[in-house]
Amino acid sequence: MDGLKIALYSFIILLLFLLTGSSFATYSASDTLSACRLTGEIKIDGMLSENAWKNASAISNFTQREPIEGSPPSQITKVYIGYDDNALYFGARLYDSAPDSIIARLDRRDAGFDSDMFGIFIDPYLDRRSGYYFGMNAAGAIVDGVMMNDDWDDDSWDGVWSGAVSIDEQGWSAEFRIPFSQLRFHNGGPYAWGINFRRDIKRHNEIVYLVFTPQGGSGFVSRFPILNGIEEIDAARKVEVLPYFRTKVEYLDVDKGDPFNDGSRYRPGLGADIKLGIGNNLTLDATINPDFGQVEVDPAVVNLSDVETFFDEKRPFFIEGNTIFNFGQGGSHSNWSFNWSNPDFFYTRRIGRAPQAELPDYDYADVPEGSRILTAAKLTGKMGDNWNIGTVHALTNREYADLHANGNSFEYEAEPLSYYGIFRAQKEIDQGRQGVGLIATATNRFFKNNGLRDQLNSQAYTGGIDGWSFLDKEKVWVVNGWFGMSHVLGNRQRMIDLQTSSRHYFQRPDAGHVSVDSNATHLTGFAGRLAINKQKGNIIFNSAFVTSQG
Repeated sequence: MDGLKIALYSFIILLLFLLTGSSFATYSASDTLSACRLTGEIKIDGMLSENAWKNASAISNFTQREPIEGSPPSQITKVYIGYDDNALYFGARLYDSAPDSIIARLDRRDAGFDSDMFGIFIDPYLDRRSGYYFGMNAAGAIVDGVMMNDDWDDDSWDGVWSGAVSIDEQGWSAEFRIPFSQLRFHNGGPYAWGINFRRDIKRHNEIVYLVFTPQGGSGFVSRFPILNGIEEIDAARKVEVLPYFRTKVEYLDVDKGDPFNDGSRYRPGLGADIKLGIGNNLTLDATINPDFGQVEVDPAVVNLSDVETFFDEKRPFFIEGNTIFNFGQGGSHSNWSFNWSNPDFFYTRRIGRAPQAELPDYDYADVPEGSRILTAAKLTGKMGDNWNIGTVHALTNREYADLHANGNSFEYEAEPLSYYGIFRAQKEIDQGRQGVGLIATATNRFFKNNGLRDQLNSQAYTGGIDGWSFLDKEKVWVVNGWFGMSHVLGNRQRMIDLQTSSRHYFQRPDAGHVSVDSNATHLTGFAGRLAINKQKGNIIFNSAFVTSQG
């Protein structure tokens, strides 16, 4: 009988949990934390020895998300928050009953840390959708990136900040100094920002948060407590210059008759990325000869398909603010394994790519590794009443290949002078409950070699609109969608090749609605999707209607 009662009580508790779907987190988005102004200097050494930390109030109400959701942590964590005129400071005392078991592995920046770790999440706009994260493991290796769309993150952004850790007989500790110049926020105080913390205890496979997203739930940034107390700070964003110098040395076995290569090559590179803060909300980036050494370390790929290989962007100029250009991804945090694809209107790795020309017959050739970017500028950030703005403009050089055939040497245009541009705007309404956006891109190529007109589009334009709307206060149901069009121009041969390429296959016999037009000098297409998503609770739902042409 006792066993029956226990089973009945367990069933009732489980049923109540399933019906309520409640979160076990101690804090919620309506709670507040406070940062104190520091009166003395903080030395970032990981020791937490300054009086400022000793006199500050500790935040310690963490809760397990894994492995036992809602349970108390196995170890005590205390966090302290302070600030001065120029930066935000965090001190974390990470107690551990077995300090000799702390897992601390040194790793590269943003690599997957198989270590004990502490992370900070900040939503400076308090838009409940975006922000930054900063973290260190017990060996001092760092991770940082940006958050977007409430649930997603991107580690390609690298901020300029400092941190240090220390391991002792009580566990380990960490100190962070995050300059205000690295954060974007609305000017004027007192400030109210979203804040959250995470600790990983690797040997227990334990992850604890100040506030977490429960299993079966969605939304992360929208759950952050509010950080108050920051006021009268130097919010001006400074000018940053990131110069580089590199040299590439090659020793190869080459044909002794090669007039362009004697077997050894020395290729130095010099350039810089420049960042200028315009107020607190906008960032102007410019670049001079971006560092292509960063893209030369792409993983080796053997592509046996007829589909282009897409590589991650690694050049700092193109990484800054790149999440603003995401299209068709607002509102819905997850498509629950349906993996609806979204159009990629702007693939930055094509700017400065290797020359694309099909070269004539030759005995020897010296082809540039990439098209030199003559000039490029980018403006990203927020304007006015929650408008996210981003625009990029770049001009790449006309590149020539040096060819040698039948005893004669000559130049051949391998890539035309090219312009690339994109504009993106998105407005968030009612604290992100609705949103609407637009995007437009343009590519123009200026040929000297008429043979290239058969191989490349002379012009290409795209445009699109997207948006979302939550249907209820709790943001359980959301409708989102997008519609986009493309228009490319070129000569007749180029359009025939485009229509019969693997991207279209207009000549396939099973598609009676399309056919190859041998007289066409332009090609237009469109696509769109409308979806509805239930993204919280024990029952989830996703359905979409998709259309495309061209």
